Amino acid sequence: MTYQKSYSPKRPVKSFQDLEVYQKLLALSVAVAKRVKSEKVTAIALDLPVKIATAHSSRFGDQTKAIYALDEVMLNCNLLVVYLEQYRDIENPSAKEAEKIESEFFEEQIKSLLSVRMKILHLQNSWKKFAKEYAKQK
Repeated sequence: MTYQKSYSPKRPVKSFQDLEVYQKLLALSVAVAKRVKSEKVTAIALDLPVKIATAHSSRFGDQTKAIYALDEVMLNCNLLVVYLEQYRDIENPSAKEAEKIESEFFEEQIKSLLSVRMKILHLQNSWKKFAKEYAKQK
């Protein structure tokens, strides 16, 4: 029995918009901003893709700053998970069917945030590896 997994390379990253983590955080932030009526939660959600763009821009000039920016994004992902859980539990409508729909929305966003957070960690590790190789070349 021969198992062959088809291989398709990822597209090259030409700008921060090509990063999967940016695309997912952008979609998530828009969904949260449309659904959650909390300025604090919305501000954190909308700031996540901005911080990815900032980190991507500084990854060659100041690698330490870029790595730190990704740390901040991961921290804010955790904070947003907590705020979404709190908002879900406090602001949930009392109707049973609406409650189910709302809970599904929040669970989906939380699951997505935690998944993206892990991808950001992998991105950060690859940037650290690149920074070491870049330093050796100099």
